[in-house]
Amino acid sequence: AHQFLKPICWDPEDFEDTWNRPDILPWQSKKLAIPHRVEKMRRLDHGEPVLATAISSFTRHAFTCGRGGVKVWSLVGQVAEATFPESYLRVQTQGAYLRTCLLMSNSTTLLTGGHNLAGVSLWDLTAPSLHVRAELPCTGLTCQALAASPEDSLAFASFTNGTVRIWDLRNQSVVRDLPGYLNGARSIAVKDQTIWTGGLDAYLRCWDLRTAGEPQEYQFESQIMSLSPSPQEEWVLVGTANGQQWLQPTLGGQKHMAGCKDGTILGLKFSPLGEWPAVGGHPHIYSRCTGTTVVQVPESSSVMCCDVSASNRLIITGSRDHASVYQIMY
Repeated sequence: AHQFLKPICWDPEDFEDTWNRPDILPWQSKKLAIPHRVEKMRRLDHGEPVLATAISSFTRHAFTCGRGGVKVWSLVGQVAEATFPESYLRVQTQGAYLRTCLLMSNSTTLLTGGHNLAGVSLWDLTAPSLHVRAELPCTGLTCQALAASPEDSLAFASFTNGTVRIWDLRNQSVVRDLPGYLNGARSIAVKDQTIWTGGLDAYLRCWDLRTAGEPQEYQFESQIMSLSPSPQEEWVLVGTANGQQWLQPTLGGQKHMAGCKDGTILGLKFSPLGEWPAVGGHPHIYSRCTGTTVVQVPESSSVMCCDVSASNRLIITGSRDHASVYQIMY
């Protein structure tokens, strides 16, 4: 039915974090290059609109989040179109639904958040039977977006009332609440000691965790729909409802436009080394250095969300009722 899907032939490097190996020198790694094409490797039929995605090169799994729960898909094997997930992490609370999920960097824990839930759930992905290991309390709040500190010691969530909450993952305690603005925190990003939120009020806000002051504010022309911090440089990438992508310096200074496309930018994700970001809407990969599109991702429908594997070799996009996994060719 889907002729564009080729038989899967995974490269071992697709699942390796090779830049952590001491015998690999920077000029030997494909990961420092800019992609020149992508190949669609798998379609994951989630069955309802995909609101968030995650992909792990370490465990070889993909995750698709819908209102009813998160489906866990194995990337091992030769199935080009998958209909039956390996696991389904259902919402158990009546009247509740999910809005987002986040895979921790060590791939051992998945966070899920949404509406009418007692807390953000921490799913233990190492257990023989996947289960909720702990809850991060947020009764009465509707979670819109999740983030974590680089060392996975803190979790962050933004809520529809604009509040940002910080938890200590060692004991699930609330570290701090940052009072926000209604519709001011649709997306969230963590960069060093700062927290960034982008809102439907068209404001980008930045809190410095080392101080107790008010956030810095940056006004945009259009609603801010997505954020992604650069892992290597002092930037936050901002995606807006009018299709613009902006690079906002995190140490101060003027933002500059990184690109402009038709359609809302609902998903953004920098590659692990920050050489290029994947951009949703009408999905593409562009070079941060030149500001030009280098790869167009062949999706026929608008992409709601995306993620890039730690190996720098896989992209997952979520749109309508399915997700797609692509292999990045350098």
